[in-house]
Amino acid sequence: MLIHEGNHIGDSWYFVKDGTCHCFYLTCPVEKERHTVWEIAHATSGDLINWRKHGIVVKQGHEGEWDCHCLSTGSIIERNGRYWMAYTGEWNAPIVKIGIAVSDDLFHWEKVSYNPILTPSEALFSTQGRGIRKFCHWRDPKLMEYEGKIYALICATSKKAPIDACGAVAICQTEDMQNWDVTGEVSVESVCQELECPQIYYINGVYVLLFSCFKELFSEDIIRKYGNKLRQTSYYMVSNSIWGPYKFVPDFELLPADCTDVNQNVQYANQLIKWNGRWYILGTVWSEDGDYIADGREVRFSKGKLFTVDTNSFLQHTESKIESSEMLI
Repeated sequence: MLIHEGNHIGDSWYFVKDGTCHCFYLTCPVEKERHTVWEIAHATSGDLINWRKHGIVVKQGHEGEWDCHCLSTGSIIERNGRYWMAYTGEWNAPIVKIGIAVSDDLFHWEKVSYNPILTPSEALFSTQGRGIRKFCHWRDPKLMEYEGKIYALICATSKKAPIDACGAVAICQTEDMQNWDVTGEVSVESVCQELECPQIYYINGVYVLLFSCFKELFSEDIIRKYGNKLRQTSYYMVSNSIWGPYKFVPDFELLPADCTDVNQNVQYANQLIKWNGRWYILGTVWSEDGDYIADGREVRFSKGKLFTVDTNSFLQHTESKIESSEMLI
């Protein structure tokens, strides 16, 4: 597992290159309150279990800048010989903005001069939450390439869906990584107020939209149907088309609910990565005893559902050597 001694850990995202998994995660000192002063740190692994930490790589902006105070979730894509990290600026600002940092080696990052690149489209989305959480939902950009074009999926709030199921996924597009357009939204079944950390993957001929949500943020209809089976964790929808329509899969065993560490039962902001030809899921565990990113679990797709494989089988398929977990300054 990944532990950052003396620090809280928030959401994480990943990029695999040349047999190394690069993890980027939100972090702040334990003396600070979670979700108030996040910055972005970097760690690497050769087995999704043991990690070498490399410190903070993207810091908060200066007072008054678009990304001051508290950064939030992002993602990375390789394009034109460089690495591009889209990330959320001050996530709790009245109007949240998305920006970009670039790197030539995944270790050293520089914010682009034309930040921010994306703000909520008031024509398509609400700039304020319509459900329990009233703040602006415009965060967690997930960069992806499809048919030669670059897109960003963003957690947003629908203007049209019912209040208790207004969670939406905005679709943004660019030709040059600098000029972006908000082009629409993914067609999803209306099931909750927020679709946090939205991601789309093509697995075994089916498109899978993974997202995270808290139990109390599901719609009245979903809560009535599934009750106590719901919890703080990740869920998914499936579709035969990349932009939907996506149908909610009430599969509550995507991640186990009987872990030895009860905090791991609500592992959150999970991401899927392709590793040695197989899919794995990783996410963050929040605990007063110390936050951590849990060991990778293999995920398979069969009969319309995702399911995790026992961790021991993961170890059998790991080919990279274990790295030191010492902090590199």
